[in-house]
Amino acid sequence: MADTRTAPRTSGEENSEIQLEIRQETFLYPVDKSPSLIFLPLHGLQEAIVSISGALGSAVLLANQIGAGHLTEVRSQILSLFLFTSGVASLLQVCIGCRLPVIHGPNTSYLIAIAAILNAPKWSDESLGMDGSANVTSSTNWKIRMREIQGDLMLASGVQFLLGITGILGFLLRFIGPLTVAPTVLVLGLTLCRYVIPLCEQHWGIASLSIVLVLVFSMFLAKVSIPFPGYNRKKKCHVTHYPLFQLNAVVLAIGLSWCLCHVLTVTDVLSSNSTVHGYMARTDVRTSALYNAPWFYFPLPFQFGTPTISSSGFTAMFIITIVTIIQVPGFYSATASVVELPPPPAHALNRGIAVDGISSVISGMLGGVYSSILYIQSLGVVTVTKVASRSVFVTAALILMIGGVVGKVGAVFTIIPDPVVGGVNFVAVSTVTAVGVSMLNAVDLSSSRNLLILGISLSLGLLLPDWMAANENAINTGNEVLDQLLEMLLVTPMFVTMFLGCVLDNLAPGTREERGMAKRNLEAACDTQETTDDPYRLPYISTFMDKLGCCSYFPASPTFKQVLVTCNKDKEGEHIVE
Repeated sequence: MADTRTAPRTSGEENSEIQLEIRQETFLYPVDKSPSLIFLPLHGLQEAIVSISGALGSAVLLANQIGAGHLTEVRSQILSLFLFTSGVASLLQVCIGCRLPVIHGPNTSYLIAIAAILNAPKWSDESLGMDGSANVTSSTNWKIRMREIQGDLMLASGVQFLLGITGILGFLLRFIGPLTVAPTVLVLGLTLCRYVIPLCEQHWGIASLSIVLVLVFSMFLAKVSIPFPGYNRKKKCHVTHYPLFQLNAVVLAIGLSWCLCHVLTVTDVLSSNSTVHGYMARTDVRTSALYNAPWFYFPLPFQFGTPTISSSGFTAMFIITIVTIIQVPGFYSATASVVELPPPPAHALNRGIAVDGISSVISGMLGGVYSSILYIQSLGVVTVTKVASRSVFVTAALILMIGGVVGKVGAVFTIIPDPVVGGVNFVAVSTVTAVGVSMLNAVDLSSSRNLLILGISLSLGLLLPDWMAANENAINTGNEVLDQLLEMLLVTPMFVTMFLGCVLDNLAPGTREERGMAKRNLEAACDTQETTDDPYRLPYISTFMDKLGCCSYFPASPTFKQVLVTCNKDKEGEHIVE
């Protein structure tokens, strides 16, 4: 008689089923479950607002950098580009990238690279007007600067794509620890604050109000929930309590500050004289942009002309790209933890970085030259709403793309007063500094070795670039190209900090526990177990790739079997880091 007993289930199968049951109970709509079509746009809009808030301030900062801050139609155009490229990046990442529910937005870290590029004398209005080019005026100089930024970003993003598609990141991570990343991010936050201050200086009263409102809504009123009518299949019609202030702190702060500026404008409390302090806080400064903006704006490749490339510009962009890449594994792990998925394996990490490179190339082609980065703030919306569906984030991406195509949408946001934008962005970039501090939690701060590395990298990272900017001809090697390259590197705070931190941390003797590199979660990264329930597998084509043995050697393939080069086993079979 045939044996009808079922085979015992392995512990891996049992754990997979348990995790699936927990995830379904915790989230109303987990990663692989979609809300109804009626509520899908509402959930998507909540996530899209996170990216819109970042794009608004980024458009103002970029327009000021390229010398087009006074051209309202240019600010509107840049905002439309940021919205569209952010939507494209989010869509690609959710569908074929790491496949985590994430939303992307403009990466303000590139602000520093762009500033380093445009600080060169050849990009001044005087130099551009003397080059003999036809049709070069002060109102078109910003296009020449934009073309340089586009070319440098596309080249740096192409290198990022190669790093992801070849899996080289695993090798680089061997030398990059918390003592390299933490001071770099810390200096990044402090440097970004310098670029936001000019917006706040337009009217410190309004800017301070925006800052205070964001703090009040996000900290003191975070637990206050407003009752709203709701409906779902389980509870039918019911009353739900929505944390309005916590989820919409930035939007509410902008709205209230904007309304106050309008009242002060109507009552003429704010002077209508453009030479008087506080004029930029008026709400009627750029109203012409709303009327002049086209209803539809279609982003076209190379619409500003053929991009240009320089070695110094590429170096500045590549430095920021590397700084962004080394933060990606932490961002992905945090996202996976919140949505209760296993940490992303090597193939998802490689594919996510490669897709980021592709989307950045697209951004450079179209003119959204801040590239895109995962907005970790969206995890707060996921945590509260209990909605982590990929369908929601695809919808959010489509909302951003539609907002970028409809020109009037960008025009509406450009008329928000500069002090309001400055105050909100001051809070946003300040959190970057706090993130840098939090990355030191794994480092032994009682070690004199670590304190010395932190002190040297932070101090020189903040002071040396300022000295270099004040002494433009300090470097003279006899080679003009080499001089420009060295000046570009030493005037970039992140490079100085990252270079010193990395070199000192790897050369100075110290244990892995002391350096903070022993607390990495390597078990998931080294796990090569294949499963058809892998949430990071590519849809539709993974089954076909399973049949091709050669795909197991491709670092971005779901069947990739090679573990990260940072993983080894000791004599007892435990994973360790080399």
